[in-house]
Amino acid sequence: MFNEVTKSVRVLSAAGVEKANSGHPGMPLGMADVGVVLYKNFIKTTTQKPDWINRDRFVLSAGHGSMLLYSLLHFSGFDISIEDIKNFRQLDSKTAGHPELEEKLGIDITTGPLGQGFATGVGLALAESYLSKIFGSDIIDHYVYGIVSDGDLMEGISYEAAELAANWQLGKLIYVFDDNNISIDGRVDKVSKTNQKLKFESLGWHVEEVNAHDELEILKAIEKSKEEISKPSLVIAKSKIGKYSPNKEDTSSVHGSPLGKEEMELFLKNIEWDGDVFKHSSSIYEYFLTKREKDFQEYENWLTTLQKRCKETEFDSLWKKFDNYEIEPTDFEKFETSATRVGGSKILELYGNKNKFILGGSADLAASTKQIISTKFYSPTSLDGQSIEYGIREHAMAAVTNGINLHSKLFAYCSTFLVFSDYMRPSIRIASLMGLNSSFIFTHDSIYLGEDGPTHQPIEHLMSLRLIPGLDVLRPSNSVELNYSYRYLFSNTKNPKALCLTRQDSLYLDYEIAYEEFIQGAFVISEGSDLTIFASGSEVELAINIKNELKEFSVQLVSAPILNKVNEGILENLNLTENIFTIELGRSIGWNSYLKNVKESFSVDRFGESAPQDDLMKFFEFDVISICEKIRNYLN
Repeated sequence: MFNEVTKSVRVLSAAGVEKANSGHPGMPLGMADVGVVLYKNFIKTTTQKPDWINRDRFVLSAGHGSMLLYSLLHFSGFDISIEDIKNFRQLDSKTAGHPELEEKLGIDITTGPLGQGFATGVGLALAESYLSKIFGSDIIDHYVYGIVSDGDLMEGISYEAAELAANWQLGKLIYVFDDNNISIDGRVDKVSKTNQKLKFESLGWHVEEVNAHDELEILKAIEKSKEEISKPSLVIAKSKIGKYSPNKEDTSSVHGSPLGKEEMELFLKNIEWDGDVFKHSSSIYEYFLTKREKDFQEYENWLTTLQKRCKETEFDSLWKKFDNYEIEPTDFEKFETSATRVGGSKILELYGNKNKFILGGSADLAASTKQIISTKFYSPTSLDGQSIEYGIREHAMAAVTNGINLHSKLFAYCSTFLVFSDYMRPSIRIASLMGLNSSFIFTHDSIYLGEDGPTHQPIEHLMSLRLIPGLDVLRPSNSVELNYSYRYLFSNTKNPKALCLTRQDSLYLDYEIAYEEFIQGAFVISEGSDLTIFASGSEVELAINIKNELKEFSVQLVSAPILNKVNEGILENLNLTENIFTIELGRSIGWNSYLKNVKESFSVDRFGESAPQDDLMKFFEFDVISICEKIRNYLN
């Protein structure tokens, strides 16, 4: 029966790609056997409750092979119909080319950018181990499975994440490597000579090698991997891309293009298929039915266990907080003079003391970013540690953060210097695509970090991050805004946030606002009728000093801690003056898009310099006297 099922999976996958005249048939044809073994024998997931927290997760890091996943989910009884398969890659279809996330359909995560799935899966496995420690293994006890490709393993993010997974001893993480030696441009061995077995073993992984088309070998390898509880596992599955395609098997031409009419006919003949490619025997569906029924029974048993545990007062209180995304906010004393990274560290620590479901860490920069949530660090002997040490691995850190948030209802953050957000951008973008509550806390947010010079001084980064749809970029000025920033980070808004904090000290700014005003993005802190100055972060202090100097004018001041949330409706409520200026230690491009009719943006539109802060201020004419002179020239 196994061969009949894999035949149907191959045929349906190839047919979906052919119907769309777009897609990647090679991987589904090559990995059908592995996929069937996983969904028939291992992956614990139920169609009745596809978002069950204790289900096994399946990471399709080789997301270009999404038709394999759609076929497996269809035959397993999830809400993907034959019509959905026929609408593969069509507008508003359930079956996108690279589906990132859709729990209701049984899609945990697939990724377009190679390596992202691999690294995100490490975060899923970490979250499982953390919650298992918090709630008990009778509530959280599942595996993370995945299929990864040559391309995934060539991307540097996978190496970073693999080392972390081994260091954390994530034994419930099992990846199957589709080792077909083919990429879009030809044979992989032209560009990679890496012995993946030796590489992963040296990193501390358990490694198995199998024939990707031998059911028994695949079964035994995954069973052995499940027994290895102290190491993540890589099952190297030697496969033939485009298997059963007579002229395209084991060639790059089958990777990213449909088989084509003639080759499709030859493929069907070679695999001995008769009849409609979209009609399959009821026995194929029944093959997976027993496993799905068993999984549903496991869910029912789990639900009974959860209900019993909820009779325990302490457990019940904790579970309700978790299940309802309840994060207890904290109030922090106003500080007179402090860098926002320092003030923020105190707020974060208070959040950590009150809330078990916030965790995160820095890329070997905790001493500089100060974003340490707890003195208890996550490790194989301390699975409930809230602080995570990532080492110098910004790429993987961001993706692991996504994986933790993707798992369920945790709030994970990570931290580094703002200039290094470039390393993390693909993961930040994926977080926005998936609507995750990931928080990226960046410090050293301007040229005023000083002597380290232009390699460390962010210039384009604030506006560059604001370009990402769905990402909220926060830049608070005083302790009130700072408090609200962390409250906003750890709220279930279903979108990621980037919090940008200063290295240099800022004076206490004496103004109060309500949280509801803050999350609108901008608000008036001082009234005026002649001109308006918009500023964010540390530049609000500068704007106040400019107002005090421009005594001949009535100056309206607006703080814009979340500029990307500012829209025409908010601007109308602010009653702005005709003359608008902006101040921000970053590129000016973008301000006029948010505000319209800006007279001038006082900004930094070139790379910085290595110098003390006071010297940089004078060199870039970012002092009160210089800016006041330019404003007077406009208005007189």
